[in-house]
Amino acid sequence: MDSSLNLNAWNLIILIGALHGLMISLLLVLSGKNRKSGNIMLSLMLLFYTLPVLRVVLHDMGFIRSLGYSFLSVELLYGLGPSLYLYTKTLTNAQFHPGKLDLLHFLPVVLEIIYYSSPFYQRHEFYFFAESINIDHFIWMVEQAGAIISVFFYLFLTNRILMKYSKWIRENHSDIHKSTLSWLQKPVFLYTLFFILWFSLRAIDVLQFSDSLDISNYYPFLLFLSLGTYWIGTQGYLHTQILTTGFDESRRKNAEQKTDRAQLSSLFEELERVMSQDKPYLDSDLSLTVLANHLQINQRLLSEVINSQAEVSFYEYITGYRIEAFKQCLLASGDQLPLINLAYDCGFGSKATFNHAFKKNTGVTPSQYRKSLQNQRER
Repeated sequence: MDSSLNLNAWNLIILIGALHGLMISLLLVLSGKNRKSGNIMLSLMLLFYTLPVLRVVLHDMGFIRSLGYSFLSVELLYGLGPSLYLYTKTLTNAQFHPGKLDLLHFLPVVLEIIYYSSPFYQRHEFYFFAESINIDHFIWMVEQAGAIISVFFYLFLTNRILMKYSKWIRENHSDIHKSTLSWLQKPVFLYTLFFILWFSLRAIDVLQFSDSLDISNYYPFLLFLSLGTYWIGTQGYLHTQILTTGFDESRRKNAEQKTDRAQLSSLFEELERVMSQDKPYLDSDLSLTVLANHLQINQRLLSEVINSQAEVSFYEYITGYRIEAFKQCLLASGDQLPLINLAYDCGFGSKATFNHAFKKNTGVTPSQYRKSLQNQRER
């Protein structure tokens, strides 16, 4: 290896993270059992998000200059947004499979590759404000500006899907911890924050310092992007089997059909009777579909009954019954059984979900509630 290569702890750690992302991407493609739409989209996303990191860090290390690998300077910025957006769509609905129309989202990537192969790209100046703005440099600036718009447009669409999905989960599932995409929501939010800060720094660099800031000022951002991409890759691979069916963003556009108040009230009374006698909430996998089938009504009508009569979501409605059941079990068992065992018996599927729901519903933790009962008995 050329002795002129610039190696330091920052670019070495960033490079390792980027290479790990590429390896996961390759594993997703080569693994026969994982040839699913979601994994293909995840593989593409890892590739697109790793390329900009590799480009910058390899330039900084002098690797490209030393070996003359000009193709490594390519960054497919127009693939960042569509790959994350379509990957999110495959996660929120296992029935969604990208078709030909969905592939049109990647048309700008094809045009970007053609541009990188053209003389326009080869002749342009590699900084924003050249001494003379010729046609080559103008095209490059338009391409860069379009990439920025593309990133934020698709981040907006991705965040919108995740918010709608979270709402849908609460309206259709009684134990959301099994279907939640919090592991994806957090990095997507951080990605949004990252690009805001990154482009802000680039603007300061260009406008205030004439595009002369040292690459070391970008190291923290590159490290975050590298590790963030690696995180989504590993978590996405581990969560491959946790897919939800039934969510379809387009279905939410249908107009609501209002039901007669007397009918809603009558159905709610029947629902309350079923909840008290049959206790379906004790099943941690209870969903709106299952409960609607039990009542022999459609899901939309059941959702309307709960929303209008109880004025809560399906998740909150079922959680209320589970908490009351837990309180009754606690009174009957005293201190003989662990709290989490009682929670599982009452339909909760995880300790975290139980603790959060109980504290939100009662204002105290389960252990504090049990202690208050103990104090009442001792009086």
